[in-house]
Amino acid sequence: MSEPIHAAYRKAARIQTVVCGFLFAVFSFTYLYVFQRDVLEALHYSLAHGKTHFAPLASALIITFILLLLRWGVNSLLGLKGNVRALSYFPSCLILGVLTDVGKNVYMEGYHTPWGWLLPLILLVYIVVAYFLRRIFRKQLNNEGSPILLVNYNLLILVVLCLMAAMIGNTSRGFHHELEAERYLRAHQYEKVLEVGKHSLEASRTLTVLRAIAMSHAGQLGGKLFAYPQYYRSNGLFFADDSTQTCRYTNDSIYYLLGMRPYRGEDRMTFLRNICYKGTAKYTALDYYLSALLLEKRLDDFGMALTDLYETEDTLPRYFSEALLLYRDSHPEYPVQVNDSVIIKRYADYRKRQTEFSSAVEERNKMRREFGDTYWWYFDYQE
Repeated sequence: MSEPIHAAYRKAARIQTVVCGFLFAVFSFTYLYVFQRDVLEALHYSLAHGKTHFAPLASALIITFILLLLRWGVNSLLGLKGNVRALSYFPSCLILGVLTDVGKNVYMEGYHTPWGWLLPLILLVYIVVAYFLRRIFRKQLNNEGSPILLVNYNLLILVVLCLMAAMIGNTSRGFHHELEAERYLRAHQYEKVLEVGKHSLEASRTLTVLRAIAMSHAGQLGGKLFAYPQYYRSNGLFFADDSTQTCRYTNDSIYYLLGMRPYRGEDRMTFLRNICYKGTAKYTALDYYLSALLLEKRLDDFGMALTDLYETEDTLPRYFSEALLLYRDSHPEYPVQVNDSVIIKRYADYRKRQTEFSSAVEERNKMRREFGDTYWWYFDYQE
């Protein structure tokens, strides 16, 4: 090989090393700090038992630096060259994926994962296979080919390895939304909690409960509850009893918010009613009780509770007013009036629009697009 060609190849090799290192560093930092920040924080919380503070920026930088050092060590050990030099990023990408392969069981006591034995095994197999293949193809690896192919092959390998890392990590949108909402809730940033997954029709029970807690803290439960999907009726106000379905928050945080906790085996609707009528709970309990009645579509009980427990001179929140309009359709003698002209007009439009469809499916879908953020739609169409 002529000297100019040799020099061009060596220059391309150096460029390839720098470019691959830079691209991996950018990918690793972005992946950890932006896409998997909350997952990494959950893992940190589990390993540290909540005793140390998590620093997302520093963590992403330190892990990325360690993975770059690991790549350098692997390449020094195996001596990968030429078109397959980027294969030395395999352990770093694998570890990157393993670090973010975290589910809700991370919060359970005695958390463990199959990666504890699987990761060392895969790395051992990788080292053994790479070592023997390098010995077999030593001659080919030492040959200097096209500089363009050298760069392209290594970039392709790096992209595949980064995709592997992303596929191994937890990419569940619902789980990420739950973790993000919890982070904002711990920081008392209640409006930001309500921005998480705001435009999605998907909502897990845990995310639904976290939103309700944020609304309650902000005094907006009666004004924003049905602006979000409600698929769980009154269960959407409380976390599941199954710890594998929850994250860090539990029902204890809700009972603290209400100021009381139920007796063992006590029905939650009965619990909410009792603490409201006995006056033994915090003021937040009334909004919880009225919201639970609306979620269960128990308008008669809602109307009774409104006159028994609510200060009539107070302005009703939006969804309590919407429910009251429905209730007054069948109880015109009910003493509490709705004075909001905007809500009254929209309710009239709602009833008129319902008469303009010939198909039940078309009616449900189009009414959702136009009135999906109202209690009326929930009452009439949500199963």
